[in-house]
Amino acid sequence: MTTVAPAPTATTTTPARRTPWPYAALASGLAFGASTMFLAQGEGTFAGGAPSPATASFIVENLNSGAVVQLGGTLALVGLAASLVFLLGLTRFHARHAPRREGLVEALRWCSIAFLGTGGIGVVLHYVAAGGVPGGIDEAFYTPEASATIAVLADQLSFAAFLPGLAVMAVVGVLAVRDRVLPLGVGIVALVLAAASTAATVALGLPYSAGLVWPLFALVVGVAGIASRRTDEFPTRTASARS
Repeated sequence: MTTVAPAPTATTTTPARRTPWPYAALASGLAFGASTMFLAQGEGTFAGGAPSPATASFIVENLNSGAVVQLGGTLALVGLAASLVFLLGLTRFHARHAPRREGLVEALRWCSIAFLGTGGIGVVLHYVAAGGVPGGIDEAFYTPEASATIAVLADQLSFAAFLPGLAVMAVVGVLAVRDRVLPLGVGIVALVLAAASTAATVALGLPYSAGLVWPLFALVVGVAGIASRRTDEFPTRTASARS
């Protein structure tokens, strides 16, 4: 009788700099950072001569064009896709190099999932706002008041969507400080950024500060990953054994 034994699983190691996640981290930081430059509200909205409180007509008159807002959404979408690769690789990297910190690695995994989920909402709001601005593809479906409201909410929530990223930064920072998974300096930067944005959110009511610190965090971690001499481990299968 001939049986086929299960193929044993082996592993191969690859330097982190030869894996995709450090480069995806750079792409995440650059794309998300660039997306914050293309908001629904134009520069005139934030000018010193803006009425207080701002009227719907004033906001609508100072909205950016649909193409500009959509460009911001596209950049955010690129950043989100890059973040998926970045966070998947980063979580596996930490699981390999901090095997005794299963709880923290699991926390990193779920915080990453939450970040990707809220990030998707931010991307959608970019496109919704792009459709409602004057000249947008869905302009006919929006009153001026609705266009103004959606533009303000889209700009605010597309930044606030980065809030779960603060938890990602905190966990990465703790693992860097305690286990040196990434260099100590990276851990300190991650913890300082997370603490500063959390304080701004809690004390000043500025949740969109998270969108300002995430690009810097992603760039720092990406550079550290490229420079790291640590390796990632990948499962491979050997040929099946027959008996």
